[in-house]
Amino acid sequence: MKVIKGDFGDFGPRIKGKDTVVFTLSIGASTEIASIELFDKATKKRIQEINLSKEFSVGRVFSVEVSGISPDEVCYLIKEDGTEYVDPFATSIVGRDKWADVSARSKNKFQVYGGITNIQKQWKDTPVNIEPTDMVLYKLHMRGFTYGFGMSEAKAGTYKGVISKLNYLKEMGVTSIEIMPIYDFEELFIENKINISKNGHRVNAPEFINKINYWGFGEANYFAPKASYFGGENNCLEGIRSMISSIHKAGMEVIMEMSFSNETSDDCVLECLKYYVQYYHIDGFHLLGCTAPIKRIASEPYLADTKIFYEFIPEEILCSESGKKHLFIYNDSFMNVTRQIQNHMNGSMVQFANHMRRQNQAYGFVNYMANVNGFSLWDSYSYGEKHNVDNGEDNRDGTNNNYSFNYGVEGKTNNKTINANRFRQMRNAFAALFLSQSVPLIVAADEMAASHLGNNNPYCQDNKIGYTVFSKTKNKTTLQKFVKQLVEFRKNHKCLRPEHPFLMNDYKHLGLPDMSFHGSEPWMMSIGEEQKALGVLYNGAYVGEKEEVFVCYNYHYDDVSMALPLLSPGKRWRICFNTADYNDKSDFKPKPIHDQQTILVPGNSISVLVGVKVDKK
Repeated sequence: MKVIKGDFGDFGPRIKGKDTVVFTLSIGASTEIASIELFDKATKKRIQEINLSKEFSVGRVFSVEVSGISPDEVCYLIKEDGTEYVDPFATSIVGRDKWADVSARSKNKFQVYGGITNIQKQWKDTPVNIEPTDMVLYKLHMRGFTYGFGMSEAKAGTYKGVISKLNYLKEMGVTSIEIMPIYDFEELFIENKINISKNGHRVNAPEFINKINYWGFGEANYFAPKASYFGGENNCLEGIRSMISSIHKAGMEVIMEMSFSNETSDDCVLECLKYYVQYYHIDGFHLLGCTAPIKRIASEPYLADTKIFYEFIPEEILCSESGKKHLFIYNDSFMNVTRQIQNHMNGSMVQFANHMRRQNQAYGFVNYMANVNGFSLWDSYSYGEKHNVDNGEDNRDGTNNNYSFNYGVEGKTNNKTINANRFRQMRNAFAALFLSQSVPLIVAADEMAASHLGNNNPYCQDNKIGYTVFSKTKNKTTLQKFVKQLVEFRKNHKCLRPEHPFLMNDYKHLGLPDMSFHGSEPWMMSIGEEQKALGVLYNGAYVGEKEEVFVCYNYHYDDVSMALPLLSPGKRWRICFNTADYNDKSDFKPKPIHDQQTILVPGNSISVLVGVKVDKK
């Protein structure tokens, strides 16, 4: 084995030749003695310790080139002043090949090691470019999504299961898949306990506390794809690239959810994002937490074509945006405002109307009616309060601001009236979502009315509570059909989703404003707090379409008569659907209506009409 000064390239290990690896790492400011320990991957026996002397350093960065080793047969740890740890820039993790393998891992005291992956290896991939206005986001958890379909053990919980369901997602109209953490996190909750040995010495003894970190948030090895998801450490590179290339080949994007811990440096965050774009062709990132260096990320040239989703982006960053739209505000705002008015919790029609038309030419917004950190969509109409006792925190965890309502019974019921109301509200939620101007997001299996049994924070539920179960009943498959038709309707009517904000006037002199509000009388645009019904007219001519779209929202309990704006000569209103009377035989084909001046909209429902040219007879 030969050790010389390295090239100070990328942090982490990089294969330079058949038997040569360059390790580049930074060392703590107070560290006196540091080294790289090499281990036999099969036996975990230490085979070499490389002392990091000053000759290998520039400042606190060390780079060593080690030849005479087989990258496939070794793993490593970094040691500083006697303390061993895994290199945060390791490209793979050795020791977590199988999900929650408590028995095998306890024999090695749950120790894991850094692995060496040939990430420089070239691979075939098909670039995908989805315009923001065309996006339909679908958020999934790799285990929950695949186990929710009841797959075989060979596919469930792995990338193979995701690949096998790409046709399903494509048929749903999904363009962009957001995947919860697929980097190598510790799925076992482990506590370090101090035991006394026979010799009277204090011994550190890590113990599994019988709880699973199912979601994968917290400290992690961010540069390493999760081995148990992608065929084990030896197959991890090929596994994740196979999934990504399959998604791209199907015409969809990959958005990685990244939940960096507070201990992660800004530099590390930035390098990690660039790393996944460079070596894995990731199309975007959803950053969780409020500590991300969003200003640096937004201005990083390497990420200029990469979509960045974040809860809050400062105004000075948004105002300075130019070029390709790649920044998106992603938070609960749309969901909360819409649930409040939908569930009769002092909701504001003013806020609802404003959220329906949120858009900016320089940056975007993501809208959703449910997300993983809260009730599933079905549960938001089935539970009035959270039921998180199974999490082991005395129901203290999870948000209390759900704006949910159970419609008569807490949880599951066979009452047909209650279930009918719940499914109607599901349709209302999806309709509002896909008729909004911003990017719509569905959480996996919400289109099939999946339930987490009232648990609004199933972060540790590696079971049917946490999984997104795709159980098929007539009501659920009808809901799925409704969602597919909504996605198609949105796709076919660009007037609902232009790139720029609506100006609400006829600035192109096309006969109607680009978008306008209406009430019981046409062109009555004032919206009072007592008002819970609103008509919204979209002029298709502003995007080169021949049809107008008119949406009637009625969040009152009672039916409301709403005015239909006058169309140009030769056109008539046709109704596409109403959420109250939709059933398994319904479709969105425009159907004639006799009255062209008013429409009766049932309570707690949404009607959608189009203005079409009719032949004179």
